Order: sequence, then C-alpha cells, then structure tokens
Amino acid sequence: MAFDREMFTNKLQQYCIQMQLADAELSERTGISPERLKALKENQVDPTGDEVLILADVFMCDYRFFISNEKLAPFEQTDLLFRKHGGELSANDRWAIQEFLYLCECEQFLQDELGVERKPFNFAKQGNYLKGHGENAAQALRRHLGYQPHEQPMDIFRDFRTIGCHVFRRRLARDNISGLCLRHPVAGPSLLINFNEDQYRQRFSAAHEAAHAILDDDQEFVVSFANWEKAPLSEVRANTFAARYLMPP
Repeated sequence: MAFDREMFTNKLQQYCIQMQLADAELSERTGISPERLKALKENQVDPTGDEVLILADVFMCDYRFFISNEKLAPFEQTDLLFRKHGGELSANDRWAIQEFLYLCECEQFLQDELGVERKPFNFAKQGNYLKGHGENAAQALRRHLGYQPHEQPMDIFRDFRTIGCHVFRRRLARDNISGLCLRHPVAGPSLLINFNEDQYRQRFSAAHEAAHAILDDDQEFVVSFANWEKAPLSEVRANTFAARYLMPP
C-alpha cells in the first residue's frame, strides 16, 4: 500500500485540534523541531518511520492509524465526544480519556493473546418501558453471573470485565462528570469512571455505565453527569439498572 501523505497530514492536524495541542507543546513532547512539524502538518514532507512511532506514542494510538485507512483508533468517537462535550472537558480530561481508550485497546489485545475467558451477556429489550428495561436487565445479568437473589456483588469491576467491558478509573478535572461509556472500534464497550468520586459513588457509576453499554447499544458514546436538570429516560433506565444490580429488592 502506497503511503498517503495527505491522509497522514489530516490525521495529525485533527489530533492536534482534538487534544488542543499547540505546535510548541507538540514539539516539546515529541522532540521533533517546530520547523519539521510545520512541514509535516502542511503536507510538505513524508514522515520518517521514527516520527510516525513517536507521534503514535504521544497520541496513544496504534501507529497504523497514521499510515492506513483502517479504523484502528477511536478517532471518530472522540471527535464527536469532544465536539459535543468540549465545554465540560478540560485539556487534561481529554488526555485522560485518550489514555483510557488506549489502555482498553491494549487490554483487549492482551486478553485475546492470553485466551482470557469471558461470559458475554446479551439482553433483548422488550417494549418501551425504559425503567423496566433496567430492572429486567439487572435481574438477567445477576442470574447470568450466578448471584443468589439476595446476594450483593462485591467486585462489580470484575463482573463487568467478565462480560466483555473494559473498566478503568481516571481522575477527571470536572467533578460533574461521573463517567462515560464509549464503544471502542477495537476493544468494544469501554467504561471510564471518575476517580475523584468516593468509593461508593464509583461503584454506582460503574454499574450505571455498564447499563449504557448493555442497553444503549445504538449510541457510540454516553457521558454521565452527576447532576441533570431534567434526567433523560435513558439515564433513569441506567440508574434503575445500577440500583437493582447493586442492591436487589
């Protein structure tokens, strides 16, 4: 496959925009001179192999993302995410999300290589009563994982990893964000929990984001805020799932 310099240039420019990264800071992070970066970003020269690897390392993505048209990074999802919620995300939050997604991809690769067994869980929604979806999905997942009717799950992070979700905790500067669920093109359902919250809230947030992974299968990503002026029905459904999964009636 012939190298497409214009494609490389476009992706580099878009990543800089997504991560709000100025040329001077990119030069400092990569060790590539400002003059050389300018030439790369203006489609004047081909990057060397080392430069592609360095840039991939800085932006925490598969190096093949820069040199092929394969969808090997959650670029489209983060682009939409940052466009929609850019006002609620600081520059550090963007880097935390980028790191989280890269860790999900690495974890998926390692699990595949090591043959880690999972217990995939699929839930078919019936009817239009969203709160009922949450209740029924929680009961079905508890049965799927072998819990007794009144048993409380202790390690919910393990539970959700068992069914194929990737779960990581990172500190987000904006306290009003509890977590997010994003469908990684390689890793699949990926859940980020805000580590700034207390342990009990983190458990609830993890269950809430798992509900989005299970029930909002038509969404590329969902950002969950600690407080909503008027909660959408999908958030009510996710809250219901979390409550019934963690503490059955």
